[in-house]
Amino acid sequence: MRNLTILLLVLSVLFIACETDFEVNANWKEVTVVYGLLDQSNTQQYIKINKAYLGEGNALQMASIADSVNYNPNNLEVKIIKVKEGSFGSITRLDSLYLDTVLVIKDDGLFSTDENIIYVTAIEDSNFFMSQSAIEKDYILSVLNKESGHKASGETKLIHGLTLSNNSTNVNFYNPEIIQPNITPPYKKRPKTIKWKRSINGSIYQIIARIYYRDYFTDGTTSSLEYLDWVQPIQLYAGLEEMSYTFDGDLFVNFISSRLDTSSIPLPENFDYRLLAYMQLRYSVGSEDLYTYMSVNEPFEGIVQERPVFSNINNGVGLFSSRFNIQEIMTFHNYTAMGISLELSHLGFIHP
Repeated sequence: MRNLTILLLVLSVLFIACETDFEVNANWKEVTVVYGLLDQSNTQQYIKINKAYLGEGNALQMASIADSVNYNPNNLEVKIIKVKEGSFGSITRLDSLYLDTVLVIKDDGLFSTDENIIYVTAIEDSNFFMSQSAIEKDYILSVLNKESGHKASGETKLIHGLTLSNNSTNVNFYNPEIIQPNITPPYKKRPKTIKWKRSINGSIYQIIARIYYRDYFTDGTTSSLEYLDWVQPIQLYAGLEEMSYTFDGDLFVNFISSRLDTSSIPLPENFDYRLLAYMQLRYSVGSEDLYTYMSVNEPFEGIVQERPVFSNINNGVGLFSSRFNIQEIMTFHNYTAMGISLELSHLGFIHP
């Protein structure tokens, strides 16, 4: 009798379990996804706005459907509001502007490429972000779904410029001793240090050294300016007003050699020679929120793969922050051109 009772209990549990339906998907909730970086060094600002999706079926298939990830632009009111903080926490609204939409070609991938909708400011509105006292202002992004009433927002301060402190824009990675005929490669290199003043609201700094060169051919023609992007490590603001970064001469030469390696990129049959042209330093400054977002999204190393989530979007997810870009031209010293022509002659470099 006892065994029969236990059997009936087991069967009843299995029966109840089979009759219970578990709802995997919770009730649908509108979630706005926003990504945008204000950059007053550009004439226009671009904001990417999508919606999170949830439904029955294959999530990857839903991602490939434009309606799953895109709002109907007619239903959205997107604007940027400029405000100023006053005493005792008061906020003064100064001005606002509405964003329009453009379609931008997007590379193929998991998500729909049919309607890559970007929200953009007008060129004539560029002065909205160019006030001399812009560092005192906050910029609020407001996204309103007029159909559902759902509203998402984000807030950021602008990064107000970058003052470069380089008295000399001439780059020399070689010591004069390379002109001695009895010295053969490799040659002793020298570093090049550049300086700048910290940007207000800027927390991270990165430099891309764009190295320009030109190829010449036996038929008398020349190529357009070609370039190699030498990406430098991110520099963090550490409290000093003046910041600096030092380029290593050996790394400069090794970078060019590896990127133009003729074993992987053979030279054209009518190739004659190539010359260094100049180097453009491309400075990018990012806000603290941008640095935090980049940090939490770095690839993980180790067993634990749980990724923390960072978002500064109210009633949504994503990032609304700021950055600033500026460029500076550096010419190559005669010694640098000569050293490259001797050390990288196998790549076609000569000294004019």
